Amino acid sequence: MNMKRALSNGLLIAGFLSLAVAGWMTAALNAPTSAAPTSVSLTSTKTNPTRTAMPPIITTRDNRIALTIQDGRASQTIATSATTVADALTEAGIALMAADGVWPERDAPLEPGTVIQIARSFPVTILADGRTIQTRTYQTNSRDILLAAGVNLVGYDYAKPGPNEFVQPGDAIQVVRVTEDLRIEDEPIPFQTIWQANSELELDQQAVISGGMSGIQRKRYRLRYENGILVSETLENEWTAREPVNQVVGYGTRIVPRVLETPDGPVEYWRVVQMRVTSYTAASSGKEPDDPWYGITASGVPVAKGIVAVDRAIVPFKSYVYVPGYGPGYVADTGGGIRGRWIDLGYDEENFEWWKGYVDVYYLTPAPPPEDINYLLPSVLP
Repeated sequence: MNMKRALSNGLLIAGFLSLAVAGWMTAALNAPTSAAPTSVSLTSTKTNPTRTAMPPIITTRDNRIALTIQDGRASQTIATSATTVADALTEAGIALMAADGVWPERDAPLEPGTVIQIARSFPVTILADGRTIQTRTYQTNSRDILLAAGVNLVGYDYAKPGPNEFVQPGDAIQVVRVTEDLRIEDEPIPFQTIWQANSELELDQQAVISGGMSGIQRKRYRLRYENGILVSETLENEWTAREPVNQVVGYGTRIVPRVLETPDGPVEYWRVVQMRVTSYTAASSGKEPDDPWYGITASGVPVAKGIVAVDRAIVPFKSYVYVPGYGPGYVADTGGGIRGRWIDLGYDEENFEWWKGYVDVYYLTPAPPPEDINYLLPSVLP
């Protein structure tokens, strides 16, 4: 009995040993003859980061995948067991700055043949709203850089350099804030004075029949400010906001003869006008003694005491006047420079008197016909 039990145990142990040897031999036969490749490196080449030929898809027997990394103009292909872009770059020993651009995104999963592109950031300065912002970017367009920095352009705002210019490392981007405003400007439109003859008013009297009112010419300007400074002002529109209303003034035409007491006796006059007064002789009339017209007035009579020169639009020509301190005068001359309310008193050389200042001039009767009367004399003395 004991011998049978010992024989059975020996056969059982031998069976287990045979199975163990068979399993070891099977594993040895199936083992790989050489180790799987872990990485393949390529030398740096000048390639276009945006156009890259797809590398062959390589998957190692230890589940690593092959991918390409383009860092600027440098390119390399590696085999990695990383599962995301960020992990693959870390495994490859490639350090990134936060502002560097990476495609696909850093947390994107990897697939065999993935091409990772890196755009290195560079420093720029942003001048906006009174602030100076130092930042980094891989963008080359000012609008994209400002957007990434949280600086928005609104309305007519713009930046320098402009959107069609490339931003270089170290450049400063200036943000110009543009605002507009409107300005209304009113200019008066003068009213006209309409004169109406009034026979109820005495000569040289005036009365306002209806008052005038200035009109309004309104202009609208558009003002443009850049960073708070006025840079342009453009007339945008112009219109008449209010038409002027003309003034109507009546002037007197009624002639009332009056009497003036003088040292030589009373004289009757129909008008009195204040005038500037001067005096002259033949020698001061502007002609040489050998001139045929020397001392001859516009009416043909010689210059002498009692001959006066006037503006014939003010005093009727060849009429008579009376000047206190001078006496009566015959309007026989005009004079080259006598304009407006001005009378030049004639004298002989031997009795010349110097006159300068202003004097009342009395127009002696009879009054001329209405068509020869200037009812509206200048209000300003020369």
